[in-house]
Parts: sequence; C-alpha cells; structure tokens
Amino acid sequence: MKKNDENQNSDSGLTRRIYKKANLDDTVVNIKKDSSDDFNLLSGDEMMDYVPGVDDVDHFDFDESDIEHYRKLNEQEAVERDRRRKQRAAEKQWIAQNQQRTEKLDEQPQEKRQNKQAGKAAAKEVPVKKTNTKKQKRRGRKKDDLDIDDTELRRELSEKKRTNKEIMRITYVMMILFFGMIGYFIYFDGVTSKEVINNPHNSRLAKMADSVVRGEILSADGEVLAESIKDDNGNYYRYYPYGCTFAHVVGTSDVNKSGVELTADYNLITSDIQPVQKIINEISGQKNPADNVVTTLNANLQQVAHDALGEREGAVVAIEPSTGKVLAMVSKPDYDPNSLVDNYQDIISDENSKVLLNQSTQGLFAPGSIFKIVTSLAYLRSGGDPDNYSYYCDGSISLNSDDGDSYIKCYGGEEHGQVDLLESFAESCNSSFANLGLSISVDKMNEVANSLLFNQALPTKFTTAKSQFGLSSTDSQWQIGATAIGQGNTTISPIHATMIVSAIANGGTLMEPYVIDEVQNTEGNAVEKYEPERCGALVSSSEASRLTEMMKAVVSEGTGYKLSGRDYSVAGKTGTAEVVGRGNNAWFVGFAPADDPKIAVCVLVEDAGTASSEAVPIAGEILDAYLDN
Repeated sequence: MKKNDENQNSDSGLTRRIYKKANLDDTVVNIKKDSSDDFNLLSGDEMMDYVPGVDDVDHFDFDESDIEHYRKLNEQEAVERDRRRKQRAAEKQWIAQNQQRTEKLDEQPQEKRQNKQAGKAAAKEVPVKKTNTKKQKRRGRKKDDLDIDDTELRRELSEKKRTNKEIMRITYVMMILFFGMIGYFIYFDGVTSKEVINNPHNSRLAKMADSVVRGEILSADGEVLAESIKDDNGNYYRYYPYGCTFAHVVGTSDVNKSGVELTADYNLITSDIQPVQKIINEISGQKNPADNVVTTLNANLQQVAHDALGEREGAVVAIEPSTGKVLAMVSKPDYDPNSLVDNYQDIISDENSKVLLNQSTQGLFAPGSIFKIVTSLAYLRSGGDPDNYSYYCDGSISLNSDDGDSYIKCYGGEEHGQVDLLESFAESCNSSFANLGLSISVDKMNEVANSLLFNQALPTKFTTAKSQFGLSSTDSQWQIGATAIGQGNTTISPIHATMIVSAIANGGTLMEPYVIDEVQNTEGNAVEKYEPERCGALVSSSEASRLTEMMKAVVSEGTGYKLSGRDYSVAGKTGTAEVVGRGNNAWFVGFAPADDPKIAVCVLVEDAGTASSEAVPIAGEILDAYLDN
C-alpha cells in the first residue's frame, strides 16, 4: 500500500480530482504533487482542457492575481453561455410564431372579419375585467419583445409575393412565346408554306417533279391548256394545245418558268391520289399523276381577244368585277411555248425584245385620256360641283411652261365649244381637263392617285409592275395640265387600268384579281379552292355612280359611240396617248352591262392611230363574245 503511494507520488503527472459544484460557475481543482507542495487553484477552462499524460507539468507558479484572472474568465464565459442559450430559445420561439403568423395571413379576409366580429360580439356578451385585459396586453408586449417586428415579417412576405409574381410573369411570357411559335408553325404550314416551297430556286421542287407526272392546266370551261405527254422513249414533255394564245398567262415550265406554271408549280407536282395507289405505283416503278389546276380563264374569250388583237402589239385584260376572276389575258408580241426551248437563246439575245414580257401585268404605258377618270375623281373629292362646271373650248389652251407659253390641244385641234363636265369627259376634251387640273391642288391629285393604287404594289398573287404618278408643286402649269389628261410623268399597266374600272363597276369595291380557281386530283375532286377576296373600296358608292354616268355618256354620245346600239349598255373611256418617236397608244377601258356589270375590260394597242378606230372595235368583239353567249 505504501509502495503504491510512492509510485503514485513519483509519477511525472499530477493526480487531479475535479469537483463541480452545482451553485458555482467556477471549477474547484485540488492539485497534489507531494506532501510538501501547496494546493493551487486552476481555472475551469484550463482544467477542462487538461489531457492526462500530455499536459502534466512538474509545478505551477500561480499567485493570487492569476487566480483572479481565471475566475473573471470563467465568469465571462458563463455569461456568454447564458446569452447563447437565451438566443437559441428566442430563435425557436420566433420560428414557431412566424409559422403561426403566416398561417393567419393566408386565411381569407372574409374569415378574418367574421372572426373579428364574432370576437367583438363575445366581448360584449362576456364582460372582462379591465385589470386582467391590461395585464394580458402587458404580457403580450413582453412576449413580443422576443419576436421579430411585424413590419419585418410583412416585408419578407411582400418580397415573397413579388418573387412569385415575377416567376408567374416569366411563366406567362414563356407560354405566350411557346403557343405563338406553335401558331406560327400552323399558319406557315397552312398558308405560306406553299409560297416558300414554290420558289423557283428551291431545288426540292426538281426532286419532287422526278417522281410524278406534272399535272394539267385547265380553263374554266374545261379546255386543256397544258399537259404532259409521254414520247416514244418513255420520257414526258410539256405540250400546250393552244400554242401562243395562252403563252403569257399560262407560261412555260421548262425554260423561263412563268405564268400559272410558276404560280402553281407546287400544286402541279403534288399528287393527291389514293395512298394505296401511290404505294402500288412506287413498287411498280411508275410515276404518280400530279394534281390538275383549273384556272378562271375562258378559253373562247381568250381566243377571241387574241385574234382581235391580231399582229398588233398590245394587251387585253378582262375581269369579272364581282369576284375578281381573270377571264382573259393576252399580251403581244408573244411566242409559242411548244418551241420556246429551241428559240430561247435567240429571243433573249435581243435586248429590245418584249416577247417574254407579259405586258398585261408588267408593261407600263402612258395612260392618255383614260386617266381623266382619275382627274374627275380628284375634282369631285376636292369639293368641285360637277353640275355647275363650265368651260369654253376653242381647240387648245395656253399654259406657262419652263420654256415659255405652251399649248395643250384637243385631238386634231377639234373645237368643242361650251362644255360642262359630262360633255368634257364624253368628248375627251383636253383643253377642258387641263383647265380642270389647274383647279385641283397638287396634294389632292397625289392623294387621289395613291388611293387608286399608283406608286405601290398591286394586290395580286401574280407579279405586276408599279404604276407611276408624280406631280410637284414646283411643276409648271403646262406640266400640271398635261398630267391631268394622262400625259406628263404618269404610267399605268393594263391590269391596273382594268382594276380601277372593275372597282367602279362593282360599286366602288375592288376584288383581288386571280387566275387560279381550284386544284383537283386526277379523279376530279377539289383539293384546294380559291375564293374571291375583297381588297377594299377604291371609291365610294356615290363616286362610282357619278363616274358610271360619265362613262355611259362616252359610249352614248362621245368617243366610244361604236359600242352603242347593242343589246346591252356599255360604260367606258377612250384614251389616245402620244409616244415620242412612235405612234399613239390607243386605250379603251370599260364594263358591261353598264347597269349590271358582268365583265370589265381593258384594251391597249401600241403604235396605233386613235382609240376610237383601234381599241374600241376590239373591245366590242370581246364584249359580244362574252355577253351574247
């Protein structure tokens, strides 16, 4: 027993016993090195960090100041531990109360009001001592001291709601973009895809054409205008039974692809036969027959117009005013589409050749007196009184020009005498209309011309040239007068001239001209149908009525008298435009029957004499061919 004590005393470490007292924050430590050493007190932290066998030391040199220093450290640590315990308790209480507040804020306002009202009613029925109420309020305030401020909680909730709103906005934007993209794909597939695919530069069309027999192009009355025929070697070639009669409007498919062959290219190489038959043809190595395109063209009327124009250069366009259907479209000079492949290089080598140009839609010409329709409309819209207009014509009018005084003469120097607006229009009096043009502001003339589709693309599916009109406030009197009679800086295409009179015939409403009526499969069933489309009102109904009366006078008592005396009435306007270095361009535009229009027509004969002798008779043949049947 003694030996053990000696071994224990001789150990290099210290034998320590730690006593913790429940009511003291300090730790009392008894240290025993040998019997002769004094006991020293160590701080609690130092004793808690003690590791037997490692931190043993031989002796301690502690004095009273050291003991006091470590006692203060122990007190500080005790205070810090107590502060942390309270903080953790407050945080837990804050979290619990926030959850309760969130649940209360999520309740419906109506339910809150009901609960509040119920509480008030209960308060009235059950009286509560004021002292108890005040004590509860004081206790509540003390309890809330540990809680987060209401404004802070509301701020956090508000931020949360704003964040949710931002997320919802982004969600809505993404949904709009998504559905917009889906809508565009549907629109593209149903409306514009064919136009994109139908581009002549699309190499896919050539691949599609290799697997089908190109469809037929038919007239409205069932005549074949273009078809594919197999030769002795089993190869297909394009054949046009009417030759040059439909050359420009039907076009060609091998070289210089144009006309309906271009516009309906996609339809003519698309096969809508029965799927089973398609599979059988593919297995057997046969080409599928493509769909056929039915046009609005009247084969008989086209032939009459073509023959009536004869060897003269010019154009003829006929339209059904109520629908916009193109009944006939002729352009000369023309070509035989059956031999175009052989003659193509010779044709394009001539820079001045107009053979391949469809002058009905892409040619621009000085309108001459048919422009007096536009001038008359501008006079009406400027507030002029057509019933009180009067002018004395002595065959010419002198106007100031950039080169001095110049004259605008009536055709052949004819003197018309005293004329009103109706007589001026019917007799096509240049002097009177030059004078009329000076009474209309330049701005009004430009406004009316633009409203009648000058200086802009025409609303058609086929390619057209832009008619031009230009008049400036700095222009001389002579320039303004010349413009008013259809000379000056003004050009128009035959299709545009036809559209203007077609709108007048239709009560002021213009229908979009179109050539393709429907697409049929080989069994004759309609695959696609084209409906008439309204472009809008070019003139008002009252303006259309006034212009119609003036155009009827042209035929009954004016320059278009050769069209009078028929079983139907005609309303029209003649025009003879002077062309420098060439003969005149003879025009006629009009419609019939005047009171119930079925057809609107435009005739242009280039390098000709007068409208009365050249254009009017051709118009008569066309109107007779269509209305007498």
